[in-house]
Amino acid sequence: MRIIHVCGLSGSGKTTLIRSLIPLLKERGPVAVVKHLGHHAFTLEEGKDTTFFIQAGASVSAGIDETKAVIITDQTHLRTVLDTLCILGMASVVVEGYKTLPLPKVIVGGVPGAENVVLDNPTPEEIIDSLGEFPEYISRATLARALETGERVVMTCGIPLNSRKYAPPVRREFYQRFLPILSALSREDPSMKGGGESRVHLHQGLYFGDDDRVIFAVGAPTAKEAFLAFSLMQTKILAAIAACGPSGPE
Repeated sequence: MRIIHVCGLSGSGKTTLIRSLIPLLKERGPVAVVKHLGHHAFTLEEGKDTTFFIQAGASVSAGIDETKAVIITDQTHLRTVLDTLCILGMASVVVEGYKTLPLPKVIVGGVPGAENVVLDNPTPEEIIDSLGEFPEYISRATLARALETGERVVMTCGIPLNSRKYAPPVRREFYQRFLPILSALSREDPSMKGGGESRVHLHQGLYFGDDDRVIFAVGAPTAKEAFLAFSLMQTKILAAIAACGPSGPE
C-alpha cells in the first residue's frame, strides 16, 4: 500500500491537488485518503444511533446503507487506521496533514522546515511518475493474505525493535544496513517443501510516528511444515537484528 503524504498550509490547494490525484491513483487500484483534522475536531451528527453508541462507550460504531458504510472509532493512531486500510485492500493512501512526521512528502504552497520533501508544488502527473519515492505500508494481514492460497497453513509474527529511543539519524542508518539483509531473507526459501512461501517486511516506524518492527509470514501445506519454517525464519530475523540492530546515542 503506497503512502503519498501531502502537506501544505490552509488554503494552499491541497484538496484540489488530491481530488485531481485520486482518479490517476485509482487506475492502479483502490484509493483511500486520510486527513489529519488537527485542532478542528470532527463533529458527530447529533441524534443518530451511530453517535449514541460511541457516546455510550463503544470503541467502534458502524452504519451501512445500500451504497456506503460509515465507521466511527475511538482509535486515533495513524498506524491503526493504516492497518485497517490494508485489510480493506487499498493500493494507495493519500495522507493529508501530519506535517511533523518525517514521511516522504509532497509540499503544496510551501511548509517551513518540512523534512523529506520528494516534490514541491507538483502536478498530479508528476506525483504518479514519482510513486517509487514514497514508502509502502504493509501489515501482517497483508502478508498473510498473500500466502492464503489453497489449503495452506499460514503463520505470522511481528517483532518490535523498541527503537523510538534512538535519534532519527541512527534509525535511518539502521534501515540502510538492515534492508539489504531483509531483502535477501525475503528471497530465500526457508527450507520449505511442497510449495511453501514466506514474506518479510521492515515497518519503518520513524516515518509513521511509532517503533520499527519486522513483520513476517510463512505459509506451508501442513501445520508441521509451517511451524518449522516459521521457527527458522524467526531465528534468521533475530540473528539479523542482533547483527545490525539500531545502536547509538539516545
